[in-house]
Amino acid sequence: MFTVKVPATSANMGPAFDTAGIALQLYNEIEVFAGSEKAFQGPLYIESVNCIDPRIEAGQNIPTDQNNLIYTTICWFASLKGKNVPPVWFRQTDRIPLARGLGSSAACIVAGLLIGNELLQTGCSTEELLRLAVSLEGHPDNVAPAFLGGMVVGASDGDRFEHVKIPVSEQLSFISLIPDFPLSTSDARDVLPRAYTKEQAVFNCSRVALMVAAMMSGNFESLSVAMQDEIHQPYRKILIPGMEYLIRQSIEFGCYGGYLSGAGPTVMLVSPRGTDLVQKMQATAAELKNNWLVSEVLIDSDGASVCYAE
Repeated sequence: MFTVKVPATSANMGPAFDTAGIALQLYNEIEVFAGSEKAFQGPLYIESVNCIDPRIEAGQNIPTDQNNLIYTTICWFASLKGKNVPPVWFRQTDRIPLARGLGSSAACIVAGLLIGNELLQTGCSTEELLRLAVSLEGHPDNVAPAFLGGMVVGASDGDRFEHVKIPVSEQLSFISLIPDFPLSTSDARDVLPRAYTKEQAVFNCSRVALMVAAMMSGNFESLSVAMQDEIHQPYRKILIPGMEYLIRQSIEFGCYGGYLSGAGPTVMLVSPRGTDLVQKMQATAAELKNNWLVSEVLIDSDGASVCYAE
């Protein structure tokens, strides 16, 4: 028996659309039993354990049949390697909220590749599995930090994938505001325009460069400008009532900057450590129509892991 642990992720980080993300200390865990280690009938048995906060869970259920994303990823990986998936039983404990912009689908893809690699004994390196995850997900901003931890910036060039891991300063505090309504990635992408102006492209290029420089140099005061965006947030805000207000208020309270996490609807704030921003934002969010779960989230520096039972 072995356990795979995969962190949640917060992608885009403002202007870095489909490019940058961070790993968070919020995890899905999958206990895997194969062969005779666990008695079960049939080729597959999945037990789902929902540990998502009931204030934001919204009644979404994890598939426990062959449509389970972890299992379909295992099967895709096995087919790629020319192998058959052995009978498998796993217990999936979910703590990453679904359809909230915190990388729940990416976490399943990463888990499926890690489980497949162990079950089939293919010996793939983390870098090999990461490239496969990028090809499956279509972009690196969630799967790269899920595998590697910390903040990761990545870009694909055909079959080539280049990435840089950036340590996240302990001086920073990340605060998540998760609403009680979901937002599918497909719906969030449908509102985006098919083309952008040169001015919008330059706007985002300058902000991405400034954001990465600020994170690497410690010049965090620049983040209020660096996390501005013209590619996705102006269009997605119509789907997320209160987003602009929450970010604007947080900056008035001394926050460095805020952004829409992934496709949303979670809002992520970046502030100095040791402030009372959580309490202030809880009071601010209480003014809005929907319920928002406001809490500090710590950065995961190590990424996904596989641990065998002793």
